[in-house]
Amino acid sequence: MLKKLFSFSNPVGLILTTATIILTLSPEARRGTRKLLVKGAGAALALGDQMKGLTTQARLQLDSVMNEAKEEKEAMVLPDFVGMAKNTGSKIKNSFSAGTEISKDGIEKAGESIEKANDSYEKTQGLFDDIEPAKTNEQFAYNVLNDNVIIDKLNEIDQQFQ
Repeated sequence: MLKKLFSFSNPVGLILTTATIILTLSPEARRGTRKLLVKGAGAALALGDQMKGLTTQARLQLDSVMNEAKEEKEAMVLPDFVGMAKNTGSKIKNSFSAGTEISKDGIEKAGESIEKANDSYEKTQGLFDDIEPAKTNEQFAYNVLNDNVIIDKLNEIDQQFQ
């Protein structure tokens, strides 16, 4: 690899070979190169110091911003979201419990209504056995709503429900 780098067919190799020969043979070139290297090293060190100072300043500014944010956070009055969530959960639970109680009551009342309807149905069994339907065009029809017995029974059932 060094052979390729320092060969005369490669332009970079030609430049490196020439620079090496000049630095080897010329004391003035060595002094000038030494001054250049010292100035370059000094510039690199100065640049490093500047970067160190900039990062230190940035860190100090970031720390001050973080401290201000912490102070502001402590000064803020935020709502208690955990307590709100617990209260909401208990409210939902209470509402659900109340809803199930109402449903149970409704089911009980419906059961009572069904029992009353069954009792009324049993009482009306056999009331119409002796009534003959009227003949109309070979079809039998009977208007139940005009029968006084039915009207009385319906009124009686209505009174029981009230």
